[in-house]
Amino acid sequence: MGLFGVQNKQEPAPAASYDGDMFEEPFDALPTLPKAQESTVIAKGITFNGVIRGEGFVQVDGRLEGEVDLKGSVTVTASGTVQGPITADVVRVAGDVTGSITAREHLCLERTGGIHGDVATASLTVENGRLDGSSTMLNPPERPLEPEISARDLQFGENYHVEEDR
Repeated sequence: MGLFGVQNKQEPAPAASYDGDMFEEPFDALPTLPKAQESTVIAKGITFNGVIRGEGFVQVDGRLEGEVDLKGSVTVTASGTVQGPITADVVRVAGDVTGSITAREHLCLERTGGIHGDVATASLTVENGRLDGSSTMLNPPERPLEPEISARDLQFGENYHVEEDR
């Protein structure tokens, strides 16, 4: 019984129709697939054996036994361990790495991190972490120079006039 003694009339639910061997039920549109990520996480409790190559971001919370060759960045968190060489643009170590590291742009060794191997990088930050190996400083990667643009190359509205140098 509804409010003030009025009964609510309920519509019957549409019945599923039978077509041969299959029932056809109404359904909403299929959900969209998630956008592809450009990052990979090796979770805590997981051991990965192999080679990682490509572009993007790799975060190691678990254990990685193998080689990393990446155009992008690698982060070894405090719970992560890597056994093998790492080559990437940027490397951050808060866990334990046994193997050489080549960081084309920057390497950060955090206070909880340890590197047992040689490192080569253009920029090195050590926050009281442990480095058992030698370090070699690389030349920083060359950045493409922006072309110089003159005032004549800029486009403005009709009523705007560029004053010439006299």
